[in-house]
Amino acid sequence: MPDRVSLMCRECGGKCCRYFCFQIDAPDDFSTFEDVRWFLLHEDITVHVEDGDWYISIANPCKALRADGRCGSYETRPLICRKYSMDNCDHTTGDYGYEATFTTPEELEAYAIKTLGKKAYAKAREKAYKKAARKEAKRNKKREKKRA
Repeated sequence: MPDRVSLMCRECGGKCCRYFCFQIDAPDDFSTFEDVRWFLLHEDITVHVEDGDWYISIANPCKALRADGRCGSYETRPLICRKYSMDNCDHTTGDYGYEATFTTPEELEAYAIKTLGKKAYAKAREKAYKKAARKEAKRNKKREKKRA
C-alpha cells in the first residue's frame, strides 16, 4: 500500500470499509415509500438522496478491515476497492451535502406526506392497509380450512 494512502487510511480508520451503499428505486407512491420505510426499520441503515437518485447505506464493516484501519487482503482486494480513489474518500471530502438523508421511518414518513400530499398519503395508506387486511383474512381462512 502506498505510504500516503496507508497514512490516510490509518488516520480515518477505514471509513469507506465500514459500510456499503447502492442505488434504489426512487419512491413515487405510498407503496414504494413503504418499501423504503421497511429498510429504515432495520439497524444501521440510512437512505439518502443525491442528485435526485436514492441510495441505501448499510453499515457493515468489511471482513478484511484490520484494527489499524488498513486492508487485511490488500493484494487480493476486489476491483471495487481497487477503483476507489482518495478523490472521493470519506476522510478527505467531508460532508457530502445530500439533498435528503433519512435515518428513521418517521423522517421518511414526514417526507412522503410532504411529497405526496397529506390527503393523498392518508388515502393511499388506508387503501393499502385495507387491501393487506383482506389478504391476511383470506390466508387465515385457508389455514383454518386446512386444519379442519
